[in-house]
Amino acid sequence: MNLLINKKILVTKTKKESELSLLRLVNEGAEIIYFPTIKIIPSIGTDEVKEIFSKAYDFDYLVFTSANAAEIFAQAEKLYKPDFSKTKIAVVGKSTAEKCGKLGIYVHLIPDEYSAKGLLKKFSELNIAGKKILIPCSSLSRDELSAGLSGQGALVSTLKIYNVVQNDIHDLQTEYETITTNKPDIFVFTSPSSFSNFLALMNTKNALTYFEKSLICAIGTTTESAIREAGLVVHVVPDTFSLHGVGEAIIKYFQVTANIA
Repeated sequence: MNLLINKKILVTKTKKESELSLLRLVNEGAEIIYFPTIKIIPSIGTDEVKEIFSKAYDFDYLVFTSANAAEIFAQAEKLYKPDFSKTKIAVVGKSTAEKCGKLGIYVHLIPDEYSAKGLLKKFSELNIAGKKILIPCSSLSRDELSAGLSGQGALVSTLKIYNVVQNDIHDLQTEYETITTNKPDIFVFTSPSSFSNFLALMNTKNALTYFEKSLICAIGTTTESAIREAGLVVHVVPDTFSLHGVGEAIIKYFQVTANIA
């Protein structure tokens, strides 16, 4: 039985980023609409980046909180050729670890729970007092991780290596027309900014009315909180905070619904 036959699922990421992770949804009959609401702009030519990279050998840990951070950091490494040979790599989750693997970056530390909270718990099992930790991040990064690590006695530096901006609706015209004509059944939001940008791109005046008959899925608890703050119900949050986890959670949701019916 195809649980998701004729279901339209909007995902706020590109096809390149999402296709393989969501393959099971397609196999269950779903139609995926890729609607990337954010655009990533590298910012690796700044004096701050040059200065930090000149001190690369000083850092004990390098923490990647997203696949984008790892990819853009790798671009900067090729440009400046810093010496991170003694630095251990920590990542916030599975998808970031997989990206690191593709980039040839060995990961030393990954949490059991794929989140900032999970990584903080993992670090708490170590003695990081006085350890120097570098977190390459976006211009919109939250300070939960850096504050938590500082609270454990680490000397934390954050480095903005890319900007996150709202995508241009003209680049999404075909997708826009598709979802305007036939609203998706399921919406998958992958970050707080992907949600807020979606509302802006669609010029949504009343989110409650817009999503009234839709199923909303958040990739993790941070995104879930942002959506709930808008007064909306989040129906699905995966146990594993990744797109693969999202796919599994959506299928589980419909399996349970089918059994109840």
